[in-house]
Amino acid sequence: MLGIIGGTSLLDYSGSDFKKIKKHTPYGTSELFKGDGFYLLLRHQDQRAPHIIPFRSHLAALKLAGVDRVISIGSTGSLRENIPPGLHIIPDDYISQASVPTIFNHSIHHVNPVFDPTLRSHLESLCPGAVNGGTYIQTCGPRLESRSEIKAMAVYAHVVGMTIASELTLASEFSLPFAAICTIDNYANGICDEEISYESILATIQINQDKTLNLLDGIIGLSIY
Repeated sequence: MLGIIGGTSLLDYSGSDFKKIKKHTPYGTSELFKGDGFYLLLRHQDQRAPHIIPFRSHLAALKLAGVDRVISIGSTGSLRENIPPGLHIIPDDYISQASVPTIFNHSIHHVNPVFDPTLRSHLESLCPGAVNGGTYIQTCGPRLESRSEIKAMAVYAHVVGMTIASELTLASEFSLPFAAICTIDNYANGICDEEISYESILATIQINQDKTLNLLDGIIGLSIY
């Protein structure tokens, strides 16, 4: 059973063709949309900002629903001039400057959070124009990063976001293979002269929403694998 996590680009997604269920977990309650062979979870449900997303509840809900692999769609800012907005990227590693949640608060258990190569290969076939590989750096949010922070991040990462590292780590703790495909919705602060704001990011997301919905349809198609 495939689990799909959607982000800001799907905030207005109704999921009217799917059955909506609430899954209660030891970490809280998360809402899922059940489709044919997959579950869709919207990470910003209840309009939660990135720093208060209940990541543990979300990943536990997918695990309890019977999901055995997860693909995440995320919105990112580009840290490189040669990776412009409008592209997709399939990251193969991450760095986190934010505190990453864990389900192991009362025992010692180490996981190696690795993007699953098989799922990444499926995404590459689905979106051949995507940048295949690159490092995702996670910040805490909800604020955007300063120009100096972005300048430092650009030395060792390709895109910046606020969610994927947390999701991959928890998926690894739940033994769920995980991959992500990220939309590049803007240049990060200072990479270009244009001023970046949440409103400007949302405007770009809305322009590219049809592409994201087509991408979602393609990922749903991967549920047959």
